Amino acid sequence: MKKFKGTLMLSSILLAACAQEANNTGEIIEVDNSAVDNSYVVLGEDLQKLKDDFNDNEGRVRLMFLNGPTCGICLRGMADLNDAFIAESQNDDRLVTFVVHVPALGAKEEHVADTIPLLNGPRVHHYWEETGIIGSHYSDVMDVGMYVWDFWAIYGADARWEGTLPPKPDYYEHQLGVSSQKFRTFPKELMLDSERFASKAKEFIDRVDAGRFGTSDDLQLTESEKQGDGTVIPVVAQPRNVAVSQHIRGRGFYNNLKRIQSISKRGLWQIDGREFPLQIDMQRPNLLSRKITVEGQDLISSVLGDGTIVLGDHGDLGLPIEMEETMLKAYEFDGPLVEWPDKGSELAMVGMLKIGDILAWKLDLIQSSGQHWHLYIDSHGGALVRADLIGENDKIAFKVLQSDVRETDGFKYPHRVEYQTGEGEALAVEVIDSIEVIQDAFDLSAEEVTH
Repeated sequence: MKKFKGTLMLSSILLAACAQEANNTGEIIEVDNSAVDNSYVVLGEDLQKLKDDFNDNEGRVRLMFLNGPTCGICLRGMADLNDAFIAESQNDDRLVTFVVHVPALGAKEEHVADTIPLLNGPRVHHYWEETGIIGSHYSDVMDVGMYVWDFWAIYGADARWEGTLPPKPDYYEHQLGVSSQKFRTFPKELMLDSERFASKAKEFIDRVDAGRFGTSDDLQLTESEKQGDGTVIPVVAQPRNVAVSQHIRGRGFYNNLKRIQSISKRGLWQIDGREFPLQIDMQRPNLLSRKITVEGQDLISSVLGDGTIVLGDHGDLGLPIEMEETMLKAYEFDGPLVEWPDKGSELAMVGMLKIGDILAWKLDLIQSSGQHWHLYIDSHGGALVRADLIGENDKIAFKVLQSDVRETDGFKYPHRVEYQTGEGEALAVEVIDSIEVIQDAFDLSAEEVTH
């Protein structure tokens, strides 16, 4: 039995509420575009509603995405494709997108609504398929020995769904494992690349006669809607170590990070429209010196090897004293996500957050010192893009934002660090010009690598 969320009527009018529609004879008919509903449809095991909607849009390019609403990598794929081209295509009646959410990684129907803003719009239609049978159907269609999800398909204008199984896509990409030799798997070279997928989709769209379908400028999304800024996904059924491992791989891998003995950074300290030379020196295990030079005088704050905090007299040229002290106390040479189980820290996966064009994992960290942080890890490159110190009443005391990540000697470091109040007011900015990394030549055995 089919159940509907909201007032979607896909078989009678186009869900996207476009200005025009073509019936099976190719005749252009007018439809009502007064109500656009961006909720989702619950499918029956026969998938009949999805099949009807697919065929009702014959003549258009149709994208079919199989997604796990609690899978961080899947959600990243949705967000990437939205940013790459789907959000920009909301006024192009030649394209329609179907997103079928399946119960992978413990996903339930309640998780679907949280993910919709990542790929949303009047031409994007979401479904919940509780049995997961669609993944089995695509396994048969694609002739692979695995359950199919995290799968991204393009159908040209002539495709039609006949019978039980969906048609074979004209083009597809995926984010599934390809290492097993025992099963028929998808090729590694077709791992999802949002820019390549966008280019392929546009090729199919360009083959559709633009005169057959109208364009609807009133359906274009705002810039905020296109990016999905601030979208919160509170439950992600993936272990915390997924994000931790991604972070460590993105920085250069665990065994390489452990070879670093010291790091020296040179750049500028920007505050209140002024700039001053900045030097940061770090040495294993936990020595730190931050020096701002003002009119030939060095203003230095440090963490010594025994944990002693030395606060320099920066006057109004440094961070607020309580923030500076907190940052120094929280300092760890390898960062908070390396060897966290051995530090007495508590780490939990909270969910995901869309920050601009970055879909980040959100982690909750309580350090052994008692400091409470929310950390945001870029689900693409693994960089720590934001850290919020959580103060009293669970309010953000201040924020540290990191960006402009570049590689130096095989390691990746942010070259811009912004310090903000809990309300987002700018305090100061570090702009790093050069980084010098000193490494030891020793190698770690596999047994010593814990991440």
